[in-house]
Amino acid sequence: MRNLRKFEKHASQLVWLVKRGPIPPRKSATILLALSVLLLVSAGLSVAESTKKKSQSNGSKNAPGVLWIQPDSIANRNLFYGPGGKDHEPHTTFTFLREDLNGTNPKFDVRDENGTKWRVKLGAEARPETAASRLLWAIGYFATEDYFLTDLRVEDMKPL
Repeated sequence: MRNLRKFEKHASQLVWLVKRGPIPPRKSATILLALSVLLLVSAGLSVAESTKKKSQSNGSKNAPGVLWIQPDSIANRNLFYGPGGKDHEPHTTFTFLREDLNGTNPKFDVRDENGTKWRVKLGAEARPETAASRLLWAIGYFATEDYFLTDLRVEDMKPL
């Protein structure tokens, strides 16, 4: 933010020189174009700096620090159960928490008997999303624990 203020101060002085000084029109246009580019770049840097500070202060302790890692052995990865494995597969009765109204397909949040929160997605996107997460995980990308269930029992479910 401090850099942006310094730049604005200098840019206003340069613009003042352009408007008042005896600079030929062609050079004036070039200077104005350069100033516009500098202003956009500095504004972008300022936004990036503030976004970086927000993400550092709001960052999750559990968030992965990397996007991709070299997988040990792709052949040994279980693509049917994915990154959570069979041990993390939800297989209990769930309790309804709330409906998520974002997006185009119906979905809602539930909690299992172990206290783990899950998002249940219905409709056409459920199957391909699960398959895509498995494939990305197999080649080393971070992926969420997605499971496809053919049957689901939810208690305290309100009509959607």
